[in-house]
Amino acid sequence: MTLDTKPAERTPSTADLAALRRPSWQTGAGVVVVLAVVLWSAQTTEFSLAAVVDGLPHIADFVGRMFPPDLAVLPTAVSLMGETLAIAVIGTAIGVLLALPWALLAARSVFDQAWLHHAARASINVTRAIPELMWALLFVSAVGLGPLAGTLAIVIGSAAGMARLFADIFETMDMRAWESAAAAGATRSQRISWVLLPQSVPTVASYTLLVLDGNVRAASLLGIVGAGGIGMELTQQLRLFEYGNVLTIVLVVLVVVVALDRAAAYLRKKLI
Repeated sequence: MTLDTKPAERTPSTADLAALRRPSWQTGAGVVVVLAVVLWSAQTTEFSLAAVVDGLPHIADFVGRMFPPDLAVLPTAVSLMGETLAIAVIGTAIGVLLALPWALLAARSVFDQAWLHHAARASINVTRAIPELMWALLFVSAVGLGPLAGTLAIVIGSAAGMARLFADIFETMDMRAWESAAAAGATRSQRISWVLLPQSVPTVASYTLLVLDGNVRAASLLGIVGAGGIGMELTQQLRLFEYGNVLTIVLVVLVVVVALDRAAAYLRKKLI
């Protein structure tokens, strides 16, 4: 006769169920704080659904003036969108090259010197606190109007943003292989090259694609301050009240952003 050795399942007691249903005081306090912040934000921004509803006719009038789109500006829009895409691509590529060593210095699991970790984190936070439009204005004053200023602004913004992301990735990785390599006598640079970076490539590449997608939209706005790309043309057409041209430009941006989003999603699926 075969004995059934499977342990009997324990039926949850009333106390167990009550513990599951009863949130901790920290959870309750967190909910109260979140609600307070949301209410404060709504009051500060004078958020009002009534105002939004009252403004709907004006929105409809503005959108209606954009139709039909004026395709005469299409060749110019496509050319400038290519420039915008180039700004985003080269800015992201150089940003990644700068972000990787910056993130390694900021990762506590890679360099355990507290002063180095805090200095790197502080420099990242200071750089991230400055909007890309401010960087664009700075570089426009340095190198003049045009795509170079926009590219430099994207480089700085991307490097700081990705450095923060990559540092968090390095700190949350499984470090057993890193520790094994250290025990085998590998130097820190060897562990970074042979263990850390190969393990993190899929995640780093996935986040880079997300940043590239955001940089295309950011580069589209930098033209407002003269930093090249399609934003300059969009601003000019808005000032001239050429709403048909504005719609054509917006549609070109929309097509590129959607196509890039699809391509990035496909590549992320292959990488992870």
